[in-house]
Amino acid sequence: MLHWEKQMKAKGHKAVMVSTQVDETAQHFYRKIGYKDCGCLVLDIPELEQPMEMFLIKKI
Repeated sequence: MLHWEKQMKAKGHKAVMVSTQVDETAQHFYRKIGYKDCGCLVLDIPELEQPMEMFLIKKI
């Protein structure tokens, strides 16, 4: 992640964003390395339901 964040900063980006589903453990990893919750997407159409997708952001 640090390598990717450095690459994005070198390209002039001020922040990076990642996403994971709420039923996955990646959200805990992202928070530990400085990412903050910033939104979610709910797909609740019958037959297309999925766990909520959460977005996390970090200033770099």
